[in-house]
Amino acid sequence: MAGFRRLATLALCAGLAFAPLNAVAQDMRFVQDAQITGDIQAEQKMQIAQANPFPQPVGKPPAGPKSTQQQASGSNPGAATASSAVGNVASVTQPASVARGGAGSAALKKGDEIRKGDRLQTGAGGTLGVTFDDETSFSLSSNAAITVDDYLYKKGSKSRALVSVTRGTVGFVAAQVAKTGDMKINTPTAVLGIRGTTGVIDVPAGQPTNVKLYPDANGTVGRIEVFGRDGRLLGQLTQAATGLALQFVAQQLNAVPLTISPEQLLRDRNLVQNLFNLQNIGRQLINRRLNLRNIDPRNIPGAPQIPSIPGLPSIPGLPRLP
Repeated sequence: MAGFRRLATLALCAGLAFAPLNAVAQDMRFVQDAQITGDIQAEQKMQIAQANPFPQPVGKPPAGPKSTQQQASGSNPGAATASSAVGNVASVTQPASVARGGAGSAALKKGDEIRKGDRLQTGAGGTLGVTFDDETSFSLSSNAAITVDDYLYKKGSKSRALVSVTRGTVGFVAAQVAKTGDMKINTPTAVLGIRGTTGVIDVPAGQPTNVKLYPDANGTVGRIEVFGRDGRLLGQLTQAATGLALQFVAQQLNAVPLTISPEQLLRDRNLVQNLFNLQNIGRQLINRRLNLRNIDPRNIPGAPQIPSIPGLPSIPGLPRLP
């Protein structure tokens, strides 16, 4: 009996001694089970993520910060975006400036972009040449001013242009809008319908406005029609080196034939020749700006490249990555 009690006591002690080890083993099995379960859940999440690489956004994403172009001041002539520009400065001699929107004037430089609504002007001794998207060009002499009231050129579709000459001597050579669309030049007293030609407009302070017609660079001669504010046709020019003076007679505007002096003829001839030269320069600037709209950044040396992602599913409507 005593021997049996001794064996029972030894068995009890052994059980107590190994109890912590059993608990540890159970804890280890629990941890292993939890780890396996976590791995399975993680693998399931990975499979779901791979099946849906572009999760649908919830709600409307918050508006991001404005771009540098969006933040650019309206008075900065270089701040025009490619989509809003309608022309470029082809030549300039200071002082020459632009007033844009409600902001003050800013000095212009060659290559600056021109927008619809811009007020362009030169000071004493200044000159300015601008070329629009259809290659129509304007040349402002000293102390001249124009406003780009409207300009829309779309190749192969209806186009229009309205430019106001408010002061000084301004030459112009018309291009595509005058040939295929609706081009008008506004003066303080009349509206000119431009039918594909070259001309010079004088708006001297306190004196009648003069309108003159000259040949294009290829020798062809277009037509200038002169309308009153009431829409009445006052006259038209169809012969080279002829002009009309817009004068009020008995409080009614009339277009009177103008005699062009030799001094005026020489000055106008130089102005027109400069126009043809700046049109060639402006054409290059316009083409460069328009081509930038279609440039693929992956074709620019040194530009950061978009890496290809193996296994990335294609999305209809989006360009393929290289």
